[in-house]
Amino acid sequence: MNSIKLKLIIIYVAVALVIMTISGTFMLYNLRNVEVERTRGQLSRHADSIYRLVVQGIEQGHWLESEAWQLLGHNEYDIHGMILNSLGMPIAPDVFFRAGLPVNDRATIAAVEGSEGFARDSVGIDLQGVAQQWMTFARPVEVDGETFIIYARIRSQFLNESLSRLVMVWVTAVAISLVLTIIFWFFVGNTLTNPILSLSRHAKAIAAGDFTQDISVRSKDEIGELANNFNHMAKELKATLSSMVTEKNKSEAILQNTSHGVLAYDVAGVLIHANTASIELLPGVDNPDMLVRQTLTLLGFEPEEIYHLSPEETRETTYENSQLVISASVTPYSSQQGCLDGFIIVLQDITRQAKLENMRKEFVANVSHELRTPLTSIRTYTETLLEGAHEDPEMAVKFLGVIDDEAKRMSLLVSDLLELSRIDSKQTSLELDVVDLVALLRLAVRQGQFLADQKNQKIEMEEINASCFIEANAARVNQVVSNIISNSIKYSPESTTIFVTLEITRKYYRVFIQDQGIGIPQESLGRIFERFYRVDKARARAMGGTGLGLAIVKEIMEEHGGSVYATSKQGSGTTMILRFNRYTSFD
Repeated sequence: MNSIKLKLIIIYVAVALVIMTISGTFMLYNLRNVEVERTRGQLSRHADSIYRLVVQGIEQGHWLESEAWQLLGHNEYDIHGMILNSLGMPIAPDVFFRAGLPVNDRATIAAVEGSEGFARDSVGIDLQGVAQQWMTFARPVEVDGETFIIYARIRSQFLNESLSRLVMVWVTAVAISLVLTIIFWFFVGNTLTNPILSLSRHAKAIAAGDFTQDISVRSKDEIGELANNFNHMAKELKATLSSMVTEKNKSEAILQNTSHGVLAYDVAGVLIHANTASIELLPGVDNPDMLVRQTLTLLGFEPEEIYHLSPEETRETTYENSQLVISASVTPYSSQQGCLDGFIIVLQDITRQAKLENMRKEFVANVSHELRTPLTSIRTYTETLLEGAHEDPEMAVKFLGVIDDEAKRMSLLVSDLLELSRIDSKQTSLELDVVDLVALLRLAVRQGQFLADQKNQKIEMEEINASCFIEANAARVNQVVSNIISNSIKYSPESTTIFVTLEITRKYYRVFIQDQGIGIPQESLGRIFERFYRVDKARARAMGGTGLGLAIVKEIMEEHGGSVYATSKQGSGTTMILRFNRYTSFD
């Protein structure tokens, strides 16, 4: 019984059947009572006729054979009338007297006791000796001091037959009414269930994501209002879901494209979301078997402490491995009811910041050291002069020479620092021109040859007949080439040669400056362009280097969109390689 239509029909048929049964029973009961009362009246009137025609109109001795009984016997209801003695035995008319039928029903008993009596369901013998059901009436009368009973009876069969016919009519009417009720409620049920079925179909369509169909409204009653509300709900739900999907897509896009790693765990500690950045920062963290406890322990948190945090509390820590430095924060999140729903872990790659911070600290330490060393020398020699060494002209000149060298060294250091500061802050933009790289190389070679001559060195540049144009600031490029040639001269022995060559490719010019110096260890090649980095600190400081020259070279080359790198073999010299972009507008 899964159909609401069938349920409605059964309910209304049951209700109709109960109502008709109760009303029919009540009606039949009343009809029976009416018929019984009507029959009692007929029996009472028949008794009146016997009293008037026989008892009063004929002497007692002639009651048995009086012709009046013939008149009383011709009635449409077939009523039997007789006179009984005080013992209830028939004494008239003759036919009942001879039959000797005893009469002892409730009506007779009441009459014997002195009052009228009536019985609806008395059982008695008719003149043929057959037991019948009778309705009887008895009335006591007194004649000449003697009590007699006027008795009248009528068969109950006619009443029962009449009631049976009424019952059949009622049953037929009930059956017809039930059939009509079923037919009526079948159609009425359609008016109720069809909109419900339509609502059910549309609800399934909405659950499947189809919001395109509307329910047709065919009435203005409650069903029609329900259909209107359903259509409105579907439109609002579509708009809400669309907004939610949009927001979800935005959140997904943000989470997947953010550089921060985001891990979400449910209250059981199972991973429910991990964006791409989190997997890149912590490989293997998306393993389904890795619960929040393992992740917290890996990052350095105390799991038990995290479990007892309130939703507004956050804990942070720093996780380091051989490659990365990660800042991790964890906070619980709760539902609207305030129950703990899980934990959110946010990972931020701070490797670059950590390196910059370390570089800053190292830079400050290096600057402090580089400044403290010449300042200490200047102060020492100055104090010595003040204590009397100035009186010795030769020693005074020597000390003043040292002070002058240290001051120049400090001046050079400050100049290099200002240069790096200018490049880092980009306070001034480069004024670029189209210049001939070959001409710039020749100029730098000529300038460097003067310094090389002091060590009996040579700078040889291959013969290049073509012009190689680049877009650059000529002074800065000259500074780069001169700085590298100067380093080659410093770190190469006397009577050696420095070679400058140029390689031309489709996109670039590569300048190779090769010396025959002491070389650079392989472990130091990647760091020679760091600020204040020296392979041999004592040797470099003795030669007056600040440790910033190659760092400036790298910054200037990057400003021009180029690059610089080195190849070296310890004891066999170093080759510095400068890569410039070709200027192709003339091609």
